[in-house]
Amino acid sequence: MSMRPRSLFALLVAAAALVVGPGSARAHKQSMYLSVGPVVGGASPLVIAKAGGLRVSQYGGGQVSLVLPAVRDAAGKKVTAAGNEIRLELRVNGVARDATLPFDVVDGKAKAKGFLSNPEDIFKGDLVEVVSMGAYDSSGVRFGLIGVTPEANHPVLRTGLVFVIDSQSPIRFSRGGDVLVRTREGYVNSGFDKLLDAQGQKIDSPGVRVEVEYSVNGATPVVESYSYDIVNGRSRPGGRPHANFALSFDETVEVRRVDVFDADGNRFATMGVKIVSPRE
Repeated sequence: MSMRPRSLFALLVAAAALVVGPGSARAHKQSMYLSVGPVVGGASPLVIAKAGGLRVSQYGGGQVSLVLPAVRDAAGKKVTAAGNEIRLELRVNGVARDATLPFDVVDGKAKAKGFLSNPEDIFKGDLVEVVSMGAYDSSGVRFGLIGVTPEANHPVLRTGLVFVIDSQSPIRFSRGGDVLVRTREGYVNSGFDKLLDAQGQKIDSPGVRVEVEYSVNGATPVVESYSYDIVNGRSRPGGRPHANFALSFDETVEVRRVDVFDADGNRFATMGVKIVSPRE
């Protein structure tokens, strides 16, 4: 998908800790962590040999950090390549927006840090939906996406779920939700802290459906889903209903989207972050 970046990240070289555990018993996390995996059969001379990660925080107007620990050429040798960028296609409060993070690969590794936008563009309380993410080389060829290499020990993604602001669903947010997808055992879980109706009361909504679109080894994408109930404003059972999809720990997996629908098929939540503090 072609995108024209409207705002650039500030480029800062920095280390970032990207170890993310399952944490099924912990409170819902509102930050966003996306693994960055390879494009299978891609035309770029850059190859992601070990999955890296992109983290977006709900603080500071959307602080962003990138780590790619192993970028190689087709022969498996470490590469040095300038002029690359992460491109994010977003919706901010329902309005389309693009953003980019420039980065260089040096001796097979890349680290960068920045922000979702300029200080005047994103504010406290804004809902930032993530539509797509890609890593592009200096020629504009995509070589990275939301995904993992075989036997990656961290999730494909662990991200907050944000309310789709133009949704027709009667379900509304009070506090947030999140979703975790990992390839080991095809484990997927999601849940919400509190969901309300239009009058601000805790809602009962049976048959909520989580839908994940993914591809294995570059094959045709498939869509899998599972359902659970919202009882007195919370997801049941246990606050974090889970399922096991046909994901494989020893294959390259790309996740294209995660959406949550009510029983009438209205999409009301998707992966993203709610900004809780502005950028200074």
